[in-house]
Amino acid sequence: MEANLIFYVLNTAIAVIVALVCLRFLLQLTQANFYNPISQGVNRFTAPLTAVFRGLPTVGLVNIGILVAAVVIQAVGAGLCLLLLGGIPGVAQLVIWSVLSVFGVMINLVFYALIGMIILSWLAPNASHPGAELLYQLSEPFLAPFRKIVPDLGGLDLSPILLFVAINLLEAMVIRGPARAMGLSQTVAQFFVGIG
Repeated sequence: MEANLIFYVLNTAIAVIVALVCLRFLLQLTQANFYNPISQGVNRFTAPLTAVFRGLPTVGLVNIGILVAAVVIQAVGAGLCLLLLGGIPGVAQLVIWSVLSVFGVMINLVFYALIGMIILSWLAPNASHPGAELLYQLSEPFLAPFRKIVPDLGGLDLSPILLFVAINLLEAMVIRGPARAMGLSQTVAQFFVGIG
């Protein structure tokens, strides 16, 4: 019972930390409002976690340091959980699973931002809350390419449906498929946030 509680707390803490670091990466990638209070909070919380990797280059809008920090945190956390269970995979396998996991977390963040934006567009279309602003800023860059494909249907926006399909395909073919092919079992997958 005590061991289960320790694993639950540790796994939840890792999931939250990895999600926040990935959110910081996405906020920078989508050029979300840096002065938004939520952006500021995410930045303050993750700054100590990413400080070690600050020297790594930023390529365009892609901050390599934040990506590496997310992968390292995921790998160390999952490795610690697996070590406590009595076994740990090879380092290369752990790193690859962690990379897939981080991309899975980012895809999930975009998915939930899109759902939040859709719900807000129905309930409070002109909301000026900082959270509403971030949901829009996180999802809009991913919706824009699909808006070019889907014709305007007089106020009915079908581009989120295409983005949902793309997200499901990415999860199946790029994240879960390769992870399972590399021997990631359902039991082990629970320690990798974006895969399980």
